[in-house]
This record gives sequence, structure tokens and C-alpha cells, in this order.
Amino acid sequence: MTGPTEPPPYKPTLFDRHGPAAGDMLRAWAYGVTVFGLCVGAFALAGGGMSLISTLLAAAAGVAVALMSQFLGNLAGGTWKRFAVDGTSTPYKEQYSYQQSLVMAGKLDEALESFEAVIAEAPENVDARMRAAELYARDKGDARRAAELFREIQRIPGVSVGEDLYASNRLVDLLIGPLGEPARALVELRRLIDRYPSVPAAGHARDALARLKQSLPPRDE
Repeated sequence: MTGPTEPPPYKPTLFDRHGPAAGDMLRAWAYGVTVFGLCVGAFALAGGGMSLISTLLAAAAGVAVALMSQFLGNLAGGTWKRFAVDGTSTPYKEQYSYQQSLVMAGKLDEALESFEAVIAEAPENVDARMRAAELYARDKGDARRAAELFREIQRIPGVSVGEDLYASNRLVDLLIGPLGEPARALVELRRLIDRYPSVPAAGHARDALARLKQSLPPRDE
């Protein structure tokens, strides 16, 4: 009784070796073949036949076009990688269209569950927290969870100044409004002023801090 026949060894393909760049390579050399064919046709029409020199010239033109196309493709790919890695260009930003479609369909709880899953898998995802916090505050009426998410955004390493300012201001809104904790709002306003004293938002925070302090009842000494 013979044993099972082993499958033949897998031979790596062009796409295994070069990944997405393989498609660019194939297109580049396809351009070269096209140019070679056009040159052959042009020489044939011009002279009624193809000499060795004209054939070599056509082949050289095809190879040159292929190499140039591949070079430009690699250059574009390298530039994209550089932008994606070092941040010298604006990176792609997830639009969360799936969650938005759930909200538009009236499936708010499912959208929030989806956002919570994204947040659990990505501890430093600012945008998902921002969107979920707004849904909790505006549509779900859960100011407590919204405030938790805004606080998480403040603590994320590398959060941008604009994101931190937005999260802090929204947190202050919730503390003064539905959460009814104006004393904690004072703490957040002072934090914002101390952290970003020179930005225009700090001036607005100082005004808000002064008004809020005047609205609070005097503390017992």
C-alpha cells in the first residue's frame, strides 16, 4: 500500500516576491512591449522591412520605456512609503463609513458597539474615540461615557494640540452641562491654560474660567 502522494513544492510567484509592486512591474514591461511593437510597425511601414539595426532600436526603445516606467513606479511607491512612515504628508484617515451607515439606518447601539470594538483594539486611536464620544453625548444621551472617552483622548501619547483642545473643550461642556460638575470643569480649564498658554484657545479658556468662577457659590472657609 503506497502512502499519500506529497504535493509538489510551492514555487513563489512574482507577487510573492514583490507584493503590490509586482503589478507595477508587469504594467511597466507591458508598456515596453507595446512600444517595441509600435516601433516595429513604424520601421516596417517606413522601409518595407526590418533590418537588424532597426530591430535593435525598437527593442532598445521598448526596454527604455519599461525601465523608466518601473523607475517612476518605484519612485512613487517609495515616496508613498516615506509619507506614510515619517508623516511628511497627510496620512490616510479612516472615515468609519460602516459605523456612519449604521447611524443613518437608526442602528445607534450597533454603531457604538462597533466603535467600542475599534477602541478596544486600538488604544491610541483618537478619531474613533472622538466620533464615539460625540455619538454618546449627542445621540445616546450618555454624557458619562462621552466624558470618559474625551479624558482618554487627553492621555493618549502623541495626541495633537488641536485634538487635545477639542477634547478638553467638549469635556468642559459636559461637566458644566449634563454632568453638573462645574468644579471639575474649572480643573479642566486650568489644565488647558497651563498646557497651552500661548494659543488663542487659552484666552477663551481664561474668559470661561472667570465666568464660571463667578457663577459658582462661594466656598465655605
